[in-house]
Amino acid sequence: MRAHFLPLALALTAGPLTAQMPTADSARFVITQEGQPLGTEDFAFRVGQTGSGEPAVSFVASTTAPEALRLAVTVGPRRITVRVASSAGEAAREYPGGSATLVADERVLTLYALAAGIAPGAVTVYGPPPGGRRTGTLELGHDPLPGASGPTRHMILRSGEDVVNLWYDPSGRLLRVEIPSRGLNGERVISR
Repeated sequence: MRAHFLPLALALTAGPLTAQMPTADSARFVITQEGQPLGTEDFAFRVGQTGSGEPAVSFVASTTAPEALRLAVTVGPRRITVRVASSAGEAAREYPGGSATLVADERVLTLYALAAGIAPGAVTVYGPPPGGRRTGTLELGHDPLPGASGPTRHMILRSGEDVVNLWYDPSGRLLRVEIPSRGLNGERVISR
């Protein structure tokens, strides 16, 4: 699979995270491209506090496609730290934090689990080169998740040429990610 720059969300809201984002979640997602299995992603995150009492999120994901890697993210009110380990080695990056800040990486769709905590509106998207910094918009969508057994919340992220559809359950748990222009889908299959 050729490398793509996909905006993947990480966010802290300016207010409490409890209403739209669970304080913890973990699951397995199956990733497909053009309907063909591509691999799996396992993730876990939890919302806590820094030593000074400010909200902070820790997120860990392991993927099998398009390559095996482990990603660890720490999101605080002023800084987002991303660490990636793969067969090519290890790398770390830091980005400014904020209430409408997103981080991009082309390999981990389950990072969108953290977008449940961001309010609709303008966002700043940071990503590794060549994407760099750009602006985007997070919108409230209106499409229900096909086949869902209960109510869902649909969000749409627009950044550059990418449009990403996100569906969450009423408690803010990510259920599905769709990137129609790339034929990529990620769907929750196991909750832990």
